[in-house]
Amino acid sequence: MGAAIFASAFWRLVERPAGQLSASTRAHIIFFLRVSPLFAALIFVFAFVVPAYLIHEPANSGEVVSGKLALIAVASSIAVFVALYRICSTWFVTRHLAAEWQARAVEIKVEGIDIPIFRIAHPFPVMAVIGVFRPRLFVAEQVLTSLDPDEFHAAVEHEYGHLQSYDNLKRIIIRGCRDLVLIPIGSDLDRAWSATAETAADEHAATNRPSIAVNLAAALIKLARIAPANSGPAAITGSFLIDANRANVSSRIKRLLALSESGQNTGLRLGSAPFWLLPIIVVSLLVLHFADQRLLLTTHEAIEHFVWLIQ
Repeated sequence: MGAAIFASAFWRLVERPAGQLSASTRAHIIFFLRVSPLFAALIFVFAFVVPAYLIHEPANSGEVVSGKLALIAVASSIAVFVALYRICSTWFVTRHLAAEWQARAVEIKVEGIDIPIFRIAHPFPVMAVIGVFRPRLFVAEQVLTSLDPDEFHAAVEHEYGHLQSYDNLKRIIIRGCRDLVLIPIGSDLDRAWSATAETAADEHAATNRPSIAVNLAAALIKLARIAPANSGPAAITGSFLIDANRANVSSRIKRLLALSESGQNTGLRLGSAPFWLLPIIVVSLLVLHFADQRLLLTTHEAIEHFVWLIQ
């Protein structure tokens, strides 16, 4: 919980200067801040606490579980089960809705697009990529009739941006991070990542040609106008061109028009190396950790001290 509070506070501190970076880089940073508390906790528990207990705890220590320790264990277990339930329920709803859409859908072929596209009847102008490993693009009929070919291809380029960033998978991971604690810590990071991921997908589409930025902005305007108020598809794990709340649409349009005028993405980009370097550092530290058993002994002593304080 402390790590989650720190991550949220850190983003508030750097959010303004981070505006000089590209949306893709900002999305990477926010995602890292959001998931790092969970992965730090998992590493601490399974690489330090569990081995230290198994190796250094006497078989007959005579210790008993106090009421406070039992309460902490129960609360933690409930939080984990709530997280797993919400992840599984979201997956089930997504799979069920995608199957329902596909059962009534008609597959269409669009030149230059290599992912399966299905035309569906829906009151909301749905244009969404559903799925992680076998993504499918669902498009409502009014989207096809409202957008001209250039605008439609620009919208598809936006969805390709989500695919290349594995945003659907990231949404699942973020949902797990969000619900592992009963207190909604980090909800501002969730909203920031969602909005930044949409802007990053816009920038991905606009990178190829400035005209795509104009066409995508036009597509957003048209779909926002025909979208019925206060309605939309069920909350599922998918990447939508616009959602029921039309969140961030006006700022996205302004950004796209600015990109079309400048002819390029002016945001500073950080290479992907720092994000791949972190797992390498973690693995290296774990190897050193298991090579030196003194760290496990220190961890066990710290656990014993914590238990003594709680008793």
